[in-house]
Amino acid sequence: MSTFFEGVEAITQACTLALLLPGLAMVLVARRGRLTLAVCYTVFAAVLMWAQAAQHWSFVSRGTIVVPLGVLVAATFVAARSAQRADQRRLIAAGVVGGALAGWMWLPCVGTQLGDILNNATTQGPRTLVLMIVYTIGALLPVLLIALLSHALPASEKFLNHRAVAVVGLGFGALYAITVAIGRYDDLVGELYRISVA
Repeated sequence: MSTFFEGVEAITQACTLALLLPGLAMVLVARRGRLTLAVCYTVFAAVLMWAQAAQHWSFVSRGTIVVPLGVLVAATFVAARSAQRADQRRLIAAGVVGGALAGWMWLPCVGTQLGDILNNATTQGPRTLVLMIVYTIGALLPVLLIALLSHALPASEKFLNHRAVAVVGLGFGALYAITVAIGRYDDLVGELYRISVA
C-alpha cells in the first residue's frame, strides 16, 4: 500500500503533470468508454516507465522521431473523441498508445518506493512491474476517478459530455501534440522535473 500512497503523493509534484495532464485531457475528450480508456492509459504508462527502468526500452524521444510522435499523440485524441460505445477497440488503442507515449516521455520524480522499483527493475522484473502499475494507479488517481464518475453518478455524464469540457481536453491535446512535434516536450518535462527536485 505504501507504493500506492507514494503515487498519490506524487500527484502534488510538478513532474507528475507530464503523466497526469495528458490522461485527464484524453478522458475529458472521450464521449464513451472513459473507464476503458483510463485503465488502458494507466497500465501502459506504467509498462513503458517500467520497461525503460528495466532497460527493455531505450529509445529516446528526440530528433526526427518527434514529428511522427506528435502526429501519433494527435491521433490518440482523435481516436478517443471519435470512438462510439460499440467500438471499444478504438478506445483501447487510444488508451494503450496514449499511455505508452506518456510513460515513455515521463521523467520520474523519485520517492523511496519508486526509487526501489526503478533500481530493481532489471533484476526483479515481474514484481517491479506490478509495483510500477500500483504506483501509477496512485499517481493517475484523478484520471481514474473522473472516468469512474460517469459510472457512479450517471447524472455527471451530461457535464462530461458538454462541449466546453471536450474543448478543454482537445485544446490540451493539440498543445501536447504540437509541443511533442516541434521537439520541445522533453524540455518541458525536464523543467517540471527540475521544479520537483528543487
